[in-house]
Amino acid sequence: MIRGTFRTVAGLNSDLRALFVSTLLFRAGTMAFPFLGAYLLGQERYGVEQVGLVVGAFGLGALVADVGAGVLLGRLRPVTVMLGGCVGYALVLAVVPALSAVPALLVATLLWGMAFEIYTPASYAQVVAGSSAEQRKIAFSCNRLAINLGMGLGPAVGGLLFTVAPQALFYVNAVCVLAAAGVLLRRSASTRSATTAEAAGPGRLLSPTVRDESRFWTLFVLALPVHIAYALPPILLSTYVIEGIGLPAYWVSVVFVVNAAAIVLFEVPLNKAMVHMSHLRSLLIGYVLAAAGFALTGLTSSGPLLAVIALLWTCGEMIVFPALLSYVSQLSAPTVINRNVSLYSAGVNVGFMTAPQIGGVLSAGRSPGTPWLAAGTALAAASVLMVAARFSRATWCPDDEHPGADDGPEGQAADGTPKDGQADRAPQSADSTG
Repeated sequence: MIRGTFRTVAGLNSDLRALFVSTLLFRAGTMAFPFLGAYLLGQERYGVEQVGLVVGAFGLGALVADVGAGVLLGRLRPVTVMLGGCVGYALVLAVVPALSAVPALLVATLLWGMAFEIYTPASYAQVVAGSSAEQRKIAFSCNRLAINLGMGLGPAVGGLLFTVAPQALFYVNAVCVLAAAGVLLRRSASTRSATTAEAAGPGRLLSPTVRDESRFWTLFVLALPVHIAYALPPILLSTYVIEGIGLPAYWVSVVFVVNAAAIVLFEVPLNKAMVHMSHLRSLLIGYVLAAAGFALTGLTSSGPLLAVIALLWTCGEMIVFPALLSYVSQLSAPTVINRNVSLYSAGVNVGFMTAPQIGGVLSAGRSPGTPWLAAGTALAAASVLMVAARFSRATWCPDDEHPGADDGPEGQAADGTPKDGQADRAPQSADSTG
């Protein structure tokens, strides 16, 4: 599996390989924020409420970045937006250790969240620009692999640094982010081709037709249960396992290891095997697996069974997220692709901001499994609504209709292979830029 995944990543065209390396470095640099609360409390000058406000400003900044990214991406190349985010991110990291006033920290953390998050929708736009419609699921799964590898490495290294030199976290984080920018800058300097969105003209705030707009918002609403459900493991799992069902803390680690190992080993091969499956079928399989996994999580009190059940919602995760992004790109007209992937990214943040409140309300009293059961039920309901949406062209885009799809860089597939009848153009296509 590892060898096959490596071959798939190595087979990406040069734009997407550069994006993979940059994203890996960028996410591996996520060292400072996970320890920001502990760092501030360690200064012994801030109260818990003040620290909560400062940390919360990051989420607000991230949401602002997602909402505004569509406008930026309508005027600038994705690579340019990512570079700007990296530079801004590094500058904020360099300044934060010198700040002490709460208002200054609030402003800095707000900007930190904006600079960090602007990279995500821009990277989605880069994947769309650098891949064919047929290979987009694979391209997005490779992008997710870079994110997951980086997010696994960064906090682990950050924990070691925090015990030795807390302030060093900010500077090492900044170096990683600047290294990611260096990869993008080097790739950008070697090519000057325009993206599909640029060729289509300035980005729009609304889809060209009412039908296109209604299709997007149908998917946006149907995706919200996914975003909320998958915010539960990082936010509530430790509380549920330790306090809710009384298991030893190491079972939390076991579940996360199972999740991470499965994603690294199987996500890319799985999406490669499903590349020709329709969006509807892929999404339904993913939703059903996720629904079963989350519902069963809320019904079990056994550690080993919890780890096995985690494989269910992990399989759903591996299928759903690349399929959702691929379908967003398919249903979007070229002038609104960037707006739509930005709003999709905002939906992810809405899920993370909403999940703690929903989880807290539902788990009140003696029902710790209720949030998980509710997530499973919501996903099952969303899958039924998705089937219903399929029967109207106002709410679903058929697979043979591609209002926003492109043929990738000069006819090259996302895995780096030329499409039929275009082998003679493959060498040039490898150097096109988003």
